[in-house]
Amino acid sequence: MTQPHAHQLLEIARQTLLEQVLPALPGELRYPTLMIANAMAIAARENRLGAVLGLQEQAHLAALIDAPAPSLQEARRQLARAIRQGHHDTPHSARTLVETLRQVTLDRLTISNPKAVR
Repeated sequence: MTQPHAHQLLEIARQTLLEQVLPALPGELRYPTLMIANAMAIAARENRLGAVLGLQEQAHLAALIDAPAPSLQEARRQLARAIRQGHHDTPHSARTLVETLRQVTLDRLTISNPKAVR
């Protein structure tokens, strides 16, 4: 039998919390417990999807800055610098920038709040 991945462990723990622990708690502890369960769901999605989406974002941003970036953080810095310098002020470049940032935002929402993407 293989070891479960971190996201699977978080999902199992979350289900146990919601199905077995939450019903036995007094009313004043329901809201904090639901917040904990929500944080666990976000952490599971981050563990499952974060690396792939980070690499995709880095590739999208590298295309916008027209240069490879050694890291996602550096790609973000270079894009911010390019925007401040007016490199995306033409209508075509601005449309490409907005569409790319829209896609990056939707990808991030897939992790933090997937209901917002539907």
